[in-house]
Amino acid sequence: MKKFFYLLVVLFFTTSSSFAQKSNPSKNLREDPYPLWTDTIVSQPEGYRMDSNGNVEISSSDGLVWLISTVNGLNGCEPNDFDGCTVRLANDIDFGEEGLNYCFSPIGTRETPFLGTFDGNGHKIHHLLQRYSRYDGIDNYFFDMGVFGYIRHATVKNVTLDSTCRISSSCDYPGFYRGGMVGFADSLSIVDNIYIHSQGIAHSYGSSLVGMNRNSTVRNCACGGQNYYFGSPDEGAVLVDYNRCDGGFADAIVENCYFYGGIDWSYNTRYVGGLVHFNETLPNNNGKRAILRNCHSTPIDEFLGYKGYGSFAVFLTEGSCIKYCYTDPTKMYQNAPMVGLNQGGDLMYCSEYTNIDGIGTLTIPVTINDTTIDNLLDALNLWIIEQEHPELYRTWAIVNDSIPVFGDYYVGISENPTPDDMVTIHPNPTLGMIAIMGENLHQAAVVNMLGQQVLMVQGEDNELRIDMTALPAGIYFVAVTDNNGRKTVQKVVKQ
Repeated sequence: MKKFFYLLVVLFFTTSSSFAQKSNPSKNLREDPYPLWTDTIVSQPEGYRMDSNGNVEISSSDGLVWLISTVNGLNGCEPNDFDGCTVRLANDIDFGEEGLNYCFSPIGTRETPFLGTFDGNGHKIHHLLQRYSRYDGIDNYFFDMGVFGYIRHATVKNVTLDSTCRISSSCDYPGFYRGGMVGFADSLSIVDNIYIHSQGIAHSYGSSLVGMNRNSTVRNCACGGQNYYFGSPDEGAVLVDYNRCDGGFADAIVENCYFYGGIDWSYNTRYVGGLVHFNETLPNNNGKRAILRNCHSTPIDEFLGYKGYGSFAVFLTEGSCIKYCYTDPTKMYQNAPMVGLNQGGDLMYCSEYTNIDGIGTLTIPVTINDTTIDNLLDALNLWIIEQEHPELYRTWAIVNDSIPVFGDYYVGISENPTPDDMVTIHPNPTLGMIAIMGENLHQAAVVNMLGQQVLMVQGEDNELRIDMTALPAGIYFVAVTDNNGRKTVQKVVKQ
């Protein structure tokens, strides 16, 4: 009996101690087998240089690790949020094969957020490992996870995480978010021109790009590798887990992005989306909303979630919208829907598409600013041209596999209002020849959707003719200038 009582006492104190450890996330009780890079790089390295204005240039993997300490306040550093400053990569960052034996901590936490601009300058990051789990019943995952953990009214842009990187977590603690590049993008942040290649995701509340996009913008981003893994049971999406409009001061936007790849899933995987998991607008948001637009979702292998899945989003809540988005349904399990669970949101101007002889043809033609179009590539590019600031967006091109991928940023010309007495162009649409009628015409130039001039004629007359027969079918812009220097731009459809 005494032995039994003694055993109960030991069990009580052991359990109490374990509960205390679990309830106190501030304790550094890691049992993760991967040591932290921040425990190895404990002083400022040569690859981290700061100028007199507080801007930083990073040229080595050690320099990128030191940015963690600088932002998070580790290794004797006072936390630096870099508000108003820029951190730039000077070259590709490669942690080497050794990098997969050390764990990269997220840059920025909710207590020490990153508020500046991180510009990857088009460089790649190789062999970066970020993995946190629970071992021996001890919690060590009380943070948002990504290369950047938490950013606020910040910008992260122009960088690629290649297929050698591994970012994953086997924990499912609610309220904290996981993304390959950014865990939590908050309050007017911008995540722009990020490419994620074949990132493994093995956790709940996660995605390959951004975990939580709250009142912020994700644009010109792509996930285009082999497979994106969701374990069991898990909830998430390839691009953004939560696209949430909360508070009524700004939209939450995911735009001009794409997913092209496979999704691995386990039998019990639930709620998996191709682009977004939750496209969510909270009540009373003063007309602001969660928006997913001008994207395509192209799986190369079937995927499903046993409780809900969708090629665009799993959940589309009331007040939210998805518009001008396109998907290839041929690899979707059992004709998976565009939206898994529509809870009162708007699904507008969206279509499935099929590839026929290398051309993506929309099942349902869409209309963009009075132009109806059934070609996937032209639809994606026309949407850009019709925006107030098209220069913010990367245009689309077909490189291989007949799948639209990103080209350059838009550098073309915007369509101007035409003076009533200046010019008319007919026929429009045209099979080839067009006539431009006006007074004292000087020249007319034809510009394609990438902003490239493809034809030009000059004359001193009231009529100019241009033969577009040799041009591919699509949308073009004709810029006309008269002898008085007046200029107008009109849209012409070549059939």
